[in-house]
Amino acid sequence: MKSIVVPVNYTKNAANAARYAADLALSLGADIHLVYVFEIPLTLSEAPLPPGAFEELELGKVTLLRDLKRELTARTTEPLNITTTIEVGNVETQLEVFCKTKDPFLVVMGASGNGIDNIFAGSNTILAVRQLPYPVLVVPEKASFNSIGKIVVACDREDILTGLPSALPYLKELGRHLPGTRVEILHVITDKEESTTELEEAYNSWKGEVSSLLPILHFIRRSKVENGIDDYLKGCVAGLVMVFPKNHGPLEFHKSQARKVVLHCALPVMSVHER
Repeated sequence: MKSIVVPVNYTKNAANAARYAADLALSLGADIHLVYVFEIPLTLSEAPLPPGAFEELELGKVTLLRDLKRELTARTTEPLNITTTIEVGNVETQLEVFCKTKDPFLVVMGASGNGIDNIFAGSNTILAVRQLPYPVLVVPEKASFNSIGKIVVACDREDILTGLPSALPYLKELGRHLPGTRVEILHVITDKEESTTELEEAYNSWKGEVSSLLPILHFIRRSKVENGIDDYLKGCVAGLVMVFPKNHGPLEFHKSQARKVVLHCALPVMSVHER
């Protein structure tokens, strides 16, 4: 059975991400694992808490998870297995430890918005995108799941030349569970690039592996990768964007660029790491 891990907090974005995850889980035949990581503020950890204070704080998290589970159960048309967990500690560390116990097919999180709570949520979202060795789907506040439809896969040169080793098996698995899913491979040509011949030849050598997803290769020329992706999305109807954050190389889709796409894109953005 596949599993989807959904980190939650008190923000509207997190609640909407949980709704999106629940609807997606029905299509994938997956379980939902709601997890709240309670990070004790430094000012509280430096001094002992009054008697019963921690229990009161924890009760609020229990209530949040209980109410959210009830809402998700009521909104789904079929039975859905939902578990709830509270972890205490550093958000990044505890989320990674929790994911290791579940080996999730996907981690679904809410994107950041305005307000102090959302600023912290956005920070944790980016940490997850950078650190978790699992696909992370970041869902904007107003996004809802009906079907994925078209996936725009944003690639750098290395991704195309190596045949998307991290993404092809995952894309095929998504397509198997989500009928009608198709992919558009997008490469933003920057000022440092001239010819696309090598990329087209490489693409033609592996596109047959995802032929059931009706792949199409597109190029767009912009000085910045994130601007190219944004401009391309304005002219197409898609349900999801897939990116591959990296640390190395002069032409790759760097994590700083991925951060801008993840936090500001109007569509859900899935981050898949190299393996």
